[in-house]
Amino acid sequence: MTPGLLDSLIDAVEAHVGDPNVRFILLRSRGEHFCHGMDLEAYLAGSDGRVFERGVESYAALLLALNDCPKTTLAILEGSVKAGGVGLASACDIVIAAEEVVFELSEAYLGLIPANVMPYLLTRRISPKRAAYLVQTAASVKAGEALTLGLVEEVHPRTEMEGAVRRIGRRLSRISPTATLQYKDFIADIQDLPLAERGKIAVRRLVQTASNPQIRSIIHAFLQGDMPDWFGIFKPARALTNSGEQGEV
Repeated sequence: MTPGLLDSLIDAVEAHVGDPNVRFILLRSRGEHFCHGMDLEAYLAGSDGRVFERGVESYAALLLALNDCPKTTLAILEGSVKAGGVGLASACDIVIAAEEVVFELSEAYLGLIPANVMPYLLTRRISPKRAAYLVQTAASVKAGEALTLGLVEEVHPRTEMEGAVRRIGRRLSRISPTATLQYKDFIADIQDLPLAERGKIAVRRLVQTASNPQIRSIIHAFLQGDMPDWFGIFKPARALTNSGEQGEV
């Protein structure tokens, strides 16, 4: 990840945040690997450290943009995921991986730590104990184990990845865009509160939402057999995965 690539990814996310026609954002790689982290050659090229600092700042901004995105963010992993690549996946809402995908936090080999990765890995994915093991041993974790740990939501054979992504794309196209945003705001509001206070906010938020005349009208129409206006038809014009592009599906 060069500073330029990071900036372009941030711009891409921000450009689609306000587009009502965009139902979700898909993050993927066209290469053999998903992501192996920072561009080390660019890091060494900056003798004053400014290139590295800019890269780290841009990477942190990208993770925050993915985390705070009002749309659902979907990471498709078809190759190895190392170092900063683990952070990219962790910041997304949904992660789908091919069976041969391997995760590795390898920064300690070089005397570094995955500092930018940890806030998202710990709050969104795994326990501090599990994270400590991955960081301090730089262990390689295969997709099946990553599923058990909570690093990914779905694991599929490579030849079935295209179909899996299309299936979840169809489901996401039927989800209310406002419900996605409300859910994210709700979780952010309650995550640091005591359980009793969370319950009070939950009741208040649900009653407020359900009393919306538009929501009542939609529920009434649904009971009569009609679908909500936001139900979209998901027909991507091109393959969503590398395996799909190669004609394996």
